[in-house]
Amino acid sequence: MTTTIAWVGLGLMGNPMSKHMVNAGYKVNGVDIDPVARERAAANGVNIVNNVVEACADASVVFSMLPSGSDVDDVMTSADGVFASSRPGTIIIDCSTIGIAYAKKLHEAASEAGVVFIEAPVSGGTEGARDGTLTFMIGCDKAHATKAKELLSPLGDYLAHVGGPGTGQAAKVVNNLIMAVSVTVNCEATALGERLGLDMKEFFEIAIRSSADNWSFRIWNPAPGVVAEAPASHGYKAGFKTWLLAKDLSLAVEAGREVGARLETAETAYALMSEHSNSGGADMDATSLALHLADKKQAKAA
Repeated sequence: MTTTIAWVGLGLMGNPMSKHMVNAGYKVNGVDIDPVARERAAANGVNIVNNVVEACADASVVFSMLPSGSDVDDVMTSADGVFASSRPGTIIIDCSTIGIAYAKKLHEAASEAGVVFIEAPVSGGTEGARDGTLTFMIGCDKAHATKAKELLSPLGDYLAHVGGPGTGQAAKVVNNLIMAVSVTVNCEATALGERLGLDMKEFFEIAIRSSADNWSFRIWNPAPGVVAEAPASHGYKAGFKTWLLAKDLSLAVEAGREVGARLETAETAYALMSEHSNSGGADMDATSLALHLADKKQAKAA
């Protein structure tokens, strides 16, 4: 008998991820507010329904992939949300980056509703979602960890049970702190290299063989024409939107303040990403920060 799952959120990450679940033999009921996202998912074999209530009606598992903690909280806990619409014992796996506080709140709310909430934020970007090679950071009671890994296996190649409620998001916050600061300094270095007249394609070959090498520089290089599949080579069409990276940095900054950790590099990166986002770059790929920094340098030079 085919297992039915509900999928809430069919955007840049949710679309390819839900496709993998279809290919793995699941019936997928998908829901999204964006008609373009619904159309693309339908082309992948997802059964598009009108709302969360319909999506959850005959599902034994619910996945969600949404932009923010407030989005996930609303989708899960509203009167017509996932918790209220799911049968007792339903497993609900959220793959979004929502922060530690929201995760703990949702674990508690799920328990009260008689369903199982599993936080499983991801790393690997849209490329990992497309290729089914994501890394998952699973936070849930140990009793549910094996089932969570089984359900997530079509989507990733490293599935880590980090610990109990909140720990998956904690791992994600720390991971994204490193990634986001790397993206920021890559953009700063690109803007500087271009101002100094470097051939950025040749510099790329140097950097990936030297101490400057890092994952985001190789995959999401900020200079146009250096990496063919990078957003910079496609007009900075978003793979990871600037406002989302700023949001992830804000989660790290908030977590640091809560435990008294100094995160001055993260705060600087957050300020730069927020400035770029607020000045028109919000929906561009985060590596478009290089354009913003180049403009600032030119303005100062003038």
